[in-house]
Amino acid sequence: MTHAPERPGGNRGAKAATRPDQQVFYWMPIDGSRHAICGESGSHEPGETGQTLCGESIVIRPAAETEWITWPTCDKCWQVAKSVLGELKRTRPRLW
Repeated sequence: MTHAPERPGGNRGAKAATRPDQQVFYWMPIDGSRHAICGESGSHEPGETGQTLCGESIVIRPAAETEWITWPTCDKCWQVAKSVLGELKRTRPRLW
């Protein structure tokens, strides 16, 4: 598992620090859960290794429709994804 880098001024009150590679991610069912994979959708070929927002290294593979429907979302990935959205809202102008 990788650790979040130290934020300037410390990590007080921070749930998860974001790295530039975490600002773009897509969801994929892997190993029993839907994980957020760093990178753009389609940026990984089957068999390549990807990094999840929860810090796991996974091997990309095609997912069955039933995996999308029945597997739960990884809570750690979900929490990091929510914090990334919060960071983006604070640092980028609203475009929609």
